[in-house]
Amino acid sequence: MSTYKITNTTNLAGKRDFKYNSELDIQVVDNMVKKSIKIKPGDSIYLTIPSLPLSVHRLRVKRLITVIEVSPEDIPKKVKKATSPKKKEAVAPKKSITEKKPVAKKKPAVKKPAKKTTTSKVTGTEKDK
Repeated sequence: MSTYKITNTTNLAGKRDFKYNSELDIQVVDNMVKKSIKIKPGDSIYLTIPSLPLSVHRLRVKRLITVIEVSPEDIPKKVKKATSPKKKEAVAPKKSITEKKPVAKKKPAVKKPAKKTTTSKVTGTEKDK
C-alpha cells in the first residue's frame, strides 16, 4: 500500500479558466464500497491505497491536481489518522410540523370596466346642413 498526497491546484489556474477555484471529486473504492472525496481549492489530502484510481489519473492529466507519493514517515501526525476516506454519517430526519396556521384567503382581483365615452363623428353631410 502506498500513500499519496493529492493537492487541488485549481486556485492557480487563470481566472477565465473553466475550472477556476472549483471543488473536485475523487471516487475511491475502499473495501468494496465506492466513496467520494471532495477537495477544496488549495487543499491537500493523503490517501493510503494500493493504486491510484482512474478519477485521479483523469484530473492529473487535465492538470487540476498534483499527486506526490509520500513515505509514511513524512506524513504529519495530525493527518495520519485521516488517511482513509471518511464514511458519511446518517442524517436524522427533520421533525414534521403537525400544526398548520390558517391562511387568509385573498379576494380575486376584479377588473373594473373602463368608462365608455361616446364620441360622435360628424360626417361631411351633417356639416353642410
